[in-house]
Amino acid sequence: MFVLLSALSLLLVGKEPSTSPQKTTLSVEIQNVRTQKGAVFIAIFKPDGSFPDGKAFDGKQVAVKGERLEATFSVEPGDYAIAVFHDANDNGKLDKGIFGIPKEPYGFSNNFRPKMSAPSFKDCQFSVSGKEKTISIAIK
Repeated sequence: MFVLLSALSLLLVGKEPSTSPQKTTLSVEIQNVRTQKGAVFIAIFKPDGSFPDGKAFDGKQVAVKGERLEATFSVEPGDYAIAVFHDANDNGKLDKGIFGIPKEPYGFSNNFRPKMSAPSFKDCQFSVSGKEKTISIAIK
């Protein structure tokens, strides 16, 4: 009898809760695209020390079709930072001049504009909770 009641109580409780967090939609709007050719590269980073030049957690390449572009990602709640550049000459990389200064338009989450060096993760950090989030980045 005890075994039967135990089995019934397990059925009533239902399945165990999932250990992975629920994903949500992160929309990234890119504004100020001035040259109508090439592609925009969007890279999403986690706080693992790779921002902004290392391996991104997720990313997309979006063909330029106007002054404003949008891309969506499915992410778990947490902290992220985004780096974006417009590959206007379509060579697949961010062209840099002397001293590593970008020659092509770029931008970061929080619209952070670095002065003398690349930004830190903390400069561009934002949080995603369980609800949808939209980030807007103006490239320059």
